[in-house]
Amino acid sequence: MSLSVKSASSFRLFIGLLLGYVLVHLLIRLAMGGTLELDEAEQLILGQQLAWGYNTQPPLYSWLQWSFFQLFGEGIFALTLLKSLLLFVIYLFTWLTARCLIREPRIALWATFSLFLIPSIAWESVRDLTHSVLATAIAAATFYTVIRIYQQRSLGGYLALGVLLACGMLAKYSFALFALSLLLAAVSLPGYRRLLLDRRILISAVLGLLLVTPHLLWALAHQDQISGFIANQVGEGQQTDYLAGVISGLSSLIKSAVEFLILVWLVLTLLFPSAYRALPADNVNIHRLLTARFLLAALLVCIALIMVMGATHFQNRWFQPLLFIFPLYFLSRADAMGVTARREMLLRSVIIFFAVTVIVLRFSQFWLAPYMKRNVNRMQYPSADIAEQLREQGFNGGTIIGDSNLTVANIGLYFDDARLLSPKTEFFIADNRPAEDPGQCLIAWHVKQDEQMPTSLAAYLRHQGIVVGAAKQHYVSAPYQYTERGEHRIGYFLFSSEATCNIEVN
Repeated sequence: MSLSVKSASSFRLFIGLLLGYVLVHLLIRLAMGGTLELDEAEQLILGQQLAWGYNTQPPLYSWLQWSFFQLFGEGIFALTLLKSLLLFVIYLFTWLTARCLIREPRIALWATFSLFLIPSIAWESVRDLTHSVLATAIAAATFYTVIRIYQQRSLGGYLALGVLLACGMLAKYSFALFALSLLLAAVSLPGYRRLLLDRRILISAVLGLLLVTPHLLWALAHQDQISGFIANQVGEGQQTDYLAGVISGLSSLIKSAVEFLILVWLVLTLLFPSAYRALPADNVNIHRLLTARFLLAALLVCIALIMVMGATHFQNRWFQPLLFIFPLYFLSRADAMGVTARREMLLRSVIIFFAVTVIVLRFSQFWLAPYMKRNVNRMQYPSADIAEQLREQGFNGGTIIGDSNLTVANIGLYFDDARLLSPKTEFFIADNRPAEDPGQCLIAWHVKQDEQMPTSLAAYLRHQGIVVGAAKQHYVSAPYQYTERGEHRIGYFLFSSEATCNIEVN
């Protein structure tokens, strides 16, 4: 079989498997019904309209989500379809990069699907993540674009690079770690360094800066909140002693990186120990060298974040744009040493096993959750029943203010064109109610131990100038789904006029 025929056959197999995998997860999420995960709830709120900024995360995901809501309506399908397409992009560009690193098309295919062995990507990205998924998709596309510019320099390639870098920064601020790591890796290799010395790189830089500037101006106006959020996320300043802070940061870095890679590293190490041997002198792949330097640069950048910025905490999901490339590098070394059919078959079997396991767990998490967790799963909230009871109590739409994103979004999901507000998205005040029929005002909260309105919600209402006065509190409740662990209880105030919730838009 010729190389071109083998490549075409591998491409068809890859696309078929990927489409099948993404479609299965899409259908499973739709079958789960109308209750939202945490990040889904946030996007239902932020996706109500376009803005230069929404909260302490960049706005690109919410822009995309708004577009999908315009096309497909505000609901589970639009939320899930966007996530599914981004997962498709991650695997597609990872495969395109793998084809540049690995000679054998079949090994490139299984190297791509080795991402199934990274729980943060195979499970968390499917279940709930948003900005991290988008940042990883853009990182995968950017890495491949840099390789393509090396292979064939063109103005189009440099334009694409500028757009991707801008999109990455508009997806997640930590994308800067990926961009800096890729820059350092390219600078370290003469062949890639020449790409940076090409004057067309200025076009990439200027285009990227122009695209980012409107949001950057918004972020500067909210820099105290954003910098405070980032400092809290990375644990900046949590250790008064510098050495203790460095030790804490390095410990967190190692722990999180190991958790991220441990499964895929163990599997690949057991199956392909030859990858640790010195490669033949005549087997030089400049793209594999770029990947190796990128992984090293990512480590050095994270260490610099600890040493210079005082970071003491790293989260697993932050490594997605930095370490998604690891299986490709490992298997490119194994491919250079030669992979037997038996070891390829074992890798294929392991990947299929974990892919099926994730699908089964995803589909059965409702029924397994009561046995695995002390608390009910968010997806077990009886959102449809709660919304129906609120409708029976006289609420038919308008403005909904909740104590959390989950509360307001899980109610708003069932009231078309409702205006959704939450203290968790306090930077963003939607202004999407029609002037001729603004509707009613519903203030709701999840009742836990104390039936009174939470102090955080009361503070938010006072800050926004909303006075509930002596209005009577009401309650609705419904049993949690797929368990006998009690009821989900919602307290609320209902006002006949939306004017009660008339929060001015800044």
